[in-house]
Amino acid sequence: MKNNREVKKYTGAVFAVAEKSGRLSEVSQHLNTLLKVYKASPELRLFLQSQRIPFENKSNILQVVLKDVLSEFGFELLFRLLNDGRIQILEEIIKRVQFLIDSKSGALKVKVSTTSPLNDNELNDLALGIEKQLEKKIEMEAVVDPDILGGVKFRIGNTIIDGSIATRLQKLGNSLYLK
Repeated sequence: MKNNREVKKYTGAVFAVAEKSGRLSEVSQHLNTLLKVYKASPELRLFLQSQRIPFENKSNILQVVLKDVLSEFGFELLFRLLNDGRIQILEEIIKRVQFLIDSKSGALKVKVSTTSPLNDNELNDLALGIEKQLEKKIEMEAVVDPDILGGVKFRIGNTIIDGSIATRLQKLGNSLYLK
């Protein structure tokens, strides 16, 4: 419960700063970069959560190692959480801020999964078709997932539209076992 209050407090502060700066999409990109770096390296997470390394040393090391990766905004959030001893809630804060930014922009996020990468023309055509159907602005994210075997799988908000061959085969297999 306490963590939830802490997450809300930091989320509100980060979103307020982003909104006041008028650069919501830029802040969103910076936070995505920070989250990718944080999630990609278990060693980094262990380093950040270590109580044995003083804050000043962590700060100096991070500025040298991540100087070309993180923005000033990303460093400020990271250092604030480190200084307050709350680095373990970083991921949740970023996810909630991203949700607030997405809600504010009014754009729907659409994640499309295919077995092979889509070229820019295919992605643009797909985005235009979805925008026309939903009558809303969307942000497309293309993901390559060889496990779907073929077809396409969409995630629009909390809705999944699964036209993948893997799912069709699974449903066929389940129907055969029931009879």
